[in-house]
Amino acid sequence: MFTKLISGAKNFLYFLEAKRCRKKNIIPDNILFPVVWVTNKCNLKCKMCDQWQADPALFSEEVSAKEWFTFIDSANRMHAVAIVITGGEPLLREDIFDIIKYIRNKKIACHVCSNGTLLDKIAVGKLRESGLNSISVSLDSCYAEIHNKMRGAECFDSVIEGIKLLRRDAPGIKVGINYVITKINFRGLYRMVYFAESLGVDQIKFDVIHTNLRHKQKPYTSFNGLVFSKDDIKLLEAEVVNLKKAISKTKLLTNSSTFINGMLSLENEKVPSPLCYAGYISCAIDAFGWVSPCDNLDGKENLKDTPFEKIWSSESFQELRQSVNNCKSKCWDTTHAELNIRCSNLGFLKELSQIYKETGFYLG
Repeated sequence: MFTKLISGAKNFLYFLEAKRCRKKNIIPDNILFPVVWVTNKCNLKCKMCDQWQADPALFSEEVSAKEWFTFIDSANRMHAVAIVITGGEPLLREDIFDIIKYIRNKKIACHVCSNGTLLDKIAVGKLRESGLNSISVSLDSCYAEIHNKMRGAECFDSVIEGIKLLRRDAPGIKVGINYVITKINFRGLYRMVYFAESLGVDQIKFDVIHTNLRHKQKPYTSFNGLVFSKDDIKLLEAEVVNLKKAISKTKLLTNSSTFINGMLSLENEKVPSPLCYAGYISCAIDAFGWVSPCDNLDGKENLKDTPFEKIWSSESFQELRQSVNNCKSKCWDTTHAELNIRCSNLGFLKELSQIYKETGFYLG
């Protein structure tokens, strides 16, 4: 217990230092929450994402496990608290369990974002053995037909089975559900809270469909049938009212109240926080090793050529931080908005209880 308290105190000091660096627009020494795309490969054809259209000819150029190990060594020296692994579908990498294990051996927490389709008994056993702290599984409805329509494949049953296997065979791994709210699946939204409870998961996060960030180069017309129009907002607001009631009664960890109240800002009238902390507390590294403050910016330097510490403190990366400082995008997605909410003074105090619970989910 004493060791955990000391560790928590140190992490809080690193957090305060990152806030100071953001305010002063200076380079921080630490990276607390790097997000890494370990592969562009994906086995689904989700309607809201074109990741599955990645060029297979480029897969051989993705960052190798050895190169990820070198990055993890750097992250460890820079006091990383948790590394988030995403993709593509991370479990398509045969060496993903080695990467997770390497992270955990460095005493860094690890969270994986997965579509859940590959969570068979063998994979779940390997995740347990790797020491994984937590995993979020994409599940966009409690009805198979709707989820399958969203994900472009008959995968609902395999996802549910995967979640059940995690609960049964790897009880030490915290399990969450990620739910993307679109025009296809927003009716009866509150039912997902009760369905998540029935599955025995620890968390459920909701996120309204957005067209920025990783989707920045995707034609707006390709979101046809998913994105809400202004005329839809009243209907969506009514559903969110019922969602809030369900959330108020559940013990599941879910979005912050600030996020839930602000995520309907489809025209980006509101901002989750006065400051964005991408490049100060977090960063994004794509499957080919390009490092940027967030996934809405293209990196200028690559892990394969330059050690992460040097990239983080480089003039070129500081220029990208300036792009963040000048950015006009108001990102109401769970990754960026929630982090920025917690980094603001008001958001930190308002969501203190939420932050405490999330520490237990992501860090154990």
